[in-house]
Amino acid sequence: MSLVVETDRLVLRALAEADRAEFVRVEVEGREHFAPWMPRREPISDDEMFDRQLARLASSERDGSELRRAVFSCDDKRLVGFVNLTQIFRGPFQSCYMGWRVAADVLRKGYGTEMVGGMLDAAFAPEGRGLGLHRVQANIVPTNELSLRLAERVGFRREGVALRYLEIAGEWADHVMLAKTVEEHEVRRM
Repeated sequence: MSLVVETDRLVLRALAEADRAEFVRVEVEGREHFAPWMPRREPISDDEMFDRQLARLASSERDGSELRRAVFSCDDKRLVGFVNLTQIFRGPFQSCYMGWRVAADVLRKGYGTEMVGGMLDAAFAPEGRGLGLHRVQANIVPTNELSLRLAERVGFRREGVALRYLEIAGEWADHVMLAKTVEEHEVRRM
């Protein structure tokens, strides 16, 4: 699926080989900032991580199980973040999980709100224009206040807390469970 989403300031598109240097820059600059909210990763180079991301993208695009997008600024073409829809389930469920990460050098500039809003449009727009999903869920570590505020700004509602939900930074961490359904979202861009 070659779905591209354009917002006022951003382009959400598949990662490409030409994006390697920007990917590595964002990984290196953000490593320390994002460590408290990320699973531990095996000790591989940033280049190898990029290669794995490209391979995963190709596989998930073929089978429709994920929609992973790199987010670029329209002005200077810089990579400003990532937003992903994973574990896309069809049939009566029509649901997925969403995750995002804004590049550390552009935090608090509104890019997160814009890119997550754009990806929600892609998730909820009818098939043909988007994925035609019914529900999107996000799970966030309670100490990640920026992500929690972002989720609430784009209309996610809190549904509860999953205790010891995911291993983050080497510890089993609780997560706030948030969700949004198609009935709660107005598609603006698709």
